[in-house]
Amino acid sequence: MAKVETIALIEKRPDISRSLFTRYWRDVHGVMAARIPGFDSYTQHHVSSYSELKYNFEPFEGIAVVSFKNEADRAGLVESKITSFIHRDEQNVFRRALLYNLPKSAEVYIGNEEAIGTILVYFVLPQSTNVDELISNIQTSSVKSLKKYDLTGGDPSAWNETDASDGQKGRLFTTLLETRWKDKEDLKTAIKKNPQISADRVGIYIVDDTYKMVEQGFPTHIGLRGLDAVKTIEEAKAENQLERNVVKEIYQIK
Repeated sequence: MAKVETIALIEKRPDISRSLFTRYWRDVHGVMAARIPGFDSYTQHHVSSYSELKYNFEPFEGIAVVSFKNEADRAGLVESKITSFIHRDEQNVFRRALLYNLPKSAEVYIGNEEAIGTILVYFVLPQSTNVDELISNIQTSSVKSLKKYDLTGGDPSAWNETDASDGQKGRLFTTLLETRWKDKEDLKTAIKKNPQISADRVGIYIVDDTYKMVEQGFPTHIGLRGLDAVKTIEEAKAENQLERNVVKEIYQIK
C-alpha cells in the first residue's frame, strides 16, 4: 500500500553554529518530533551545500523525510498536543522550516534502486527548472540511483512559523531529487556536463550525516534518547537499556 510522505527543508538561524544546530535538531527537536503520533518513519539528513557551485542557493542545512501509512496518521502533525511545542521549539534554532505534505505516489524511483556504499546528494529544483530535461541529463551520467519527490502538491506556507517566510511567493520549489553517486568526482563531472544546473540555479546538497529517528512506527533509540545517550549506553555495554520492554516502560510507549 502506497504511503504518504512529508518533506521538510530546514535552514538554521544564522547566529547558531553548525555544530549546535546538528546536535539540537537531532537530540532535542528530533527527539520531540519522534513523539508525534502516526509517524511510520522519520529520517533526518544533515546536509551541506555543494561547495563548487558558482552561485548562492538557499542555505538549507537539513532535509527531513517522514512517511505515514495514510492521511489519517499524518493528521497527527496538526492535531497532536506536541505540535504546539514543536512550533515553539523551531524558533530556538531554525530560521525556516518548509514542510511539503505530499500526496500518494509523489515519490517515484527513476532508474536504479537505492545503491549501497555511495554518497547521497539532494537536488532542490526551483520553479524555473525543466524537471524532465534535468532528470534525463542526470540519468545519462554515472548516477547510481535517483528518486523524485514531486513537491507541487504541498504548500510550505501552511506550516512555517519561524522568523523568515518565503515572501508570500507560494511554492518556491517544484521537485526534490534524491540521488546516489559513487563519489564526489562522478558528481562533479555530471554537474560540469549539465549547464542547466547553473542556468536554473539548482540547489545541490551533500548529505553529511543521516539519522533515523522513527522506523516501522516506533522511535529508534536515537529518536527516544538522542545520540549522546545512546553512545553512553553502548560505551557502558548496558545492552539491557536498549531492550524494547525497558524502553516502553521508561517512556510509557504503547
